Amino acid sequence: MKNLLWVFLSILVSYGCSSSSDSPDETPNEIETRSFYMGFTPWLYEASLDAQSVTYDRLAQHGDIIKHHLLGGVPWQEALDGSPYSSNLEDNIQGRLSNSAPSLKVFLAIDSLNTARDGLAPYWGQTDNLPLPTEWASRTWSSPEVITAYTNYANDMIDRFQPDYFEYGTEASELLLNDPAGFADFVVFAETVYSNLKAQYPNLILITSVAYKSPSSTAMQTINNQYTALMPYTDLLGVSTYPYVFFDHNDRGDPANLPNNWLNQVNTLRGNKPWAISETGWIGEGLSIPEFNYSESSNPTKQNAYLEALLNQSNALNAEFVIWWTVADFDTLWTDTLNQDPLAKIWKDIGLYDGMQNQRTGLSTWNQWLTRIKN
Repeated sequence: MKNLLWVFLSILVSYGCSSSSDSPDETPNEIETRSFYMGFTPWLYEASLDAQSVTYDRLAQHGDIIKHHLLGGVPWQEALDGSPYSSNLEDNIQGRLSNSAPSLKVFLAIDSLNTARDGLAPYWGQTDNLPLPTEWASRTWSSPEVITAYTNYANDMIDRFQPDYFEYGTEASELLLNDPAGFADFVVFAETVYSNLKAQYPNLILITSVAYKSPSSTAMQTINNQYTALMPYTDLLGVSTYPYVFFDHNDRGDPANLPNNWLNQVNTLRGNKPWAISETGWIGEGLSIPEFNYSESSNPTKQNAYLEALLNQSNALNAEFVIWWTVADFDTLWTDTLNQDPLAKIWKDIGLYDGMQNQRTGLSTWNQWLTRIKN
């Protein structure tokens, strides 16, 4: 979903309980638990070293997992040849590795699809998100060169990041909707990449993800019927969900209007496999994007209501982790670096810190859940 420029220029919250109760009346049933790890991506609120430091400190303070999502494309030719990556890419990688708290679980995602989810991921060279070089523009996911290059790059990043989870098919459901023939080709890619990575990392949990639509929509029915082709190559099903913009019911800015089965529709797809929230968020203020004829009202109370519903239902459905996309609103980044990109604006105000970097109500709810025992 994100056609954004990835701008990337400690404390473990530990849990435990004693074998004996502090209170004679306490029973195990009174101990609050959560099924999921909780975390964010290191998306910055502005392009500065100070923002980088603050963001990573917050991720360590408010979570026990971090999602590194490499959004800038793939160094296709370098990965195929085994030649050095650009300094731009290496700086991005090293910045992440040097700033991440070592205590956090690691969820690594490398896009194989472009941001429009209708073609190959772009080229990451001296800058990110470059057009594909001529020899790569005509290749598809099932091309041997694509499979080899992606596998080589994934192997390298897995060795460096040592992730607990690895996503190679981010929002692949969008490709199914945009280009069914392309999705069939992607399944060929997935089968081989999955086999290659499993042979090298048998214990690594490999993920593909779906971008949620309204449960009763034609798009979601198509996903339910046809995404099954990708499930043999999916250890854990990721769910990407931003209902305030990508669902189709009235008054989407109010989570009270969410369909009853907005989240548990995951059971239709996952079968007996685990699942997780691979990315989500909710606007903490009103949002208007004239370019998309979109306008919805919201506020911190509504954002908190969504967060409460999300965490309660995720716990009831035994989610593996919950990733809230950005810990803070990125007003400055959107204005100064992203050139007020209308698509980027969709996610600008979903932080648990607002644009002035003040805490929203939802942060308290998030932290309360974080104190629960991870079971």
